[in-house]
Amino acid sequence: MSYLLIDAGNSCLKLAILDEFDCSEFSYNVLDYNNLYDDLYAMVSNCVVSGVVVCNVSNSDVFHIISDVVYNLWRIEPHQIFVQQNKFGLSTRYNNPGLLGADRWVALIAARAEFNKTLCVVDCGTAVTIDVVSEDGMHIGGLITPGLNTARDSLGLKTNNLPFVENTHVDKKPENNNNKPSFLAITTQDAILGGTLYQLSAYIERIVTEIKQEFGENTECIITGGDAEQIQALILHHFHYRETLVLEGLKIVAKDLFDKDSI
Repeated sequence: MSYLLIDAGNSCLKLAILDEFDCSEFSYNVLDYNNLYDDLYAMVSNCVVSGVVVCNVSNSDVFHIISDVVYNLWRIEPHQIFVQQNKFGLSTRYNNPGLLGADRWVALIAARAEFNKTLCVVDCGTAVTIDVVSEDGMHIGGLITPGLNTARDSLGLKTNNLPFVENTHVDKKPENNNNKPSFLAITTQDAILGGTLYQLSAYIERIVTEIKQEFGENTECIITGGDAEQIQALILHHFHYRETLVLEGLKIVAKDLFDKDSI
């Protein structure tokens, strides 16, 4: 039997077909939302799926489209993730757990399963989220700030003369007086690209420093999300990079839901 894992984020949708729960690695595909029904249908129509797990932080229309595809192909309903207290070794101090993003929660499930200790989990996507979990599995709380593209877009929207820029790496660095590469840009586009990248990296560096001061130097730090690698490169603290952290969390949830041998 196969299972479909779907991570419907703010900017795109990631999906993976899982043939067994104990696989250590799996591949995934990425879809945008422009033609979601047709693209999703075409991608999974040749599969025989007996269970679907969805983490959706996009709008409700996206989940309805996913539900339509799933039902039309396999006559089943997808299971949508919501925060559950005292589940998978986790609880949260959020006053209203239902307002904690499902993607943050599922990422914590995966991180907790891999590192059963005090955790700091950073997700670098449309928004950058930082969450802390204590050694006994309590989600202490977190922070949210705009991600790279969101910050860059805001400059294009809120200023008269600054351009919208594409999320690309700066290919060539100017040289300083010692003929060494400089981080300072010599074009407006590169100044925005570099400035927002350093801003987020410095922000994460400072927050993680304070987290380690409060919760201990042995706090394990995990980073994920589409912009994680370029941000991580500028951070001095050690991070474990996990490309598919949310999908890994969905795999754990799917095993709990569908694998009768695990009961």
